[in-house]
Order: sequence, then structure tokens, then C-alpha cells
Amino acid sequence: MRNVLIADDSASNRELLHTMLAHFGFTVTEAVDGLQAVELAPALAPALIVLDIQMPRLDGYGTLTRLREMEQFRATPIIALTAYAMEGDHERGRAAGFTDYVTKPIGLKKLRQVLEKHLDMRSQ
Repeated sequence: MRNVLIADDSASNRELLHTMLAHFGFTVTEAVDGLQAVELAPALAPALIVLDIQMPRLDGYGTLTRLREMEQFRATPIIALTAYAMEGDHERGRAAGFTDYVTKPIGLKKLRQVLEKHLDMRSQ
């Protein structure tokens, strides 16, 4: 089973994402903020990382920067997930190095589309 790492400071958002990703057959590891995500990621070697943008201690952009500095995460799909969708945010996220930029709330169908876009889902 492939592992996905999600980092979000909202327990309810983590629970929802966890349930949705588990539905697609992924093993899910949760981080409460960006620093914890950076600490957990190397040992997990996740197939995909989902980062909330607004988190305490280390936001999604800072987390992305630290992860992309590590060789093993330069090609890993890292998805920004945020409630904020102002004009230019998607472009800013892509320019920063996010693989994709998705706004909340995210439904099961949309999540499946994002996963299929960035992962081989044939075995899922």
C-alpha cells in the first residue's frame, strides 16, 4: 500500500482527508503542522504529500521549500490544499513548486481526479 502524508492544523480536515484517502487504498500519515511533516517525511517516503497553506510554526510554502531541498522529494507530488482561492494564488503555488493547488472543500470526486492526475491509480 502506498503512503500519503497530509499536514493540516485542523483535526477535522485531517480526519476528512484521511478517510477519503483511505477509501482509495492509501495508508495515511497525519502531521499537525509543517514542521512535523518535514520531520516525518524522510522515513515515510510518501507517494504524495498534501499540505495546508495556513499552518502554525511552518506554513505550507515553508514546508514545501524544506521538502524540495531534500533530494528524495524533488519529484514527489506535493499538493497545496487551502480554503483561500484569491486570484493569482494557484499560479503562485505552482511557481513556488507545488505540483497542484486545490481549494477546500474538496469532495471525493475532485480528490480522485487530483490523485489520478499525479499518481498511477490502476492498482487502487
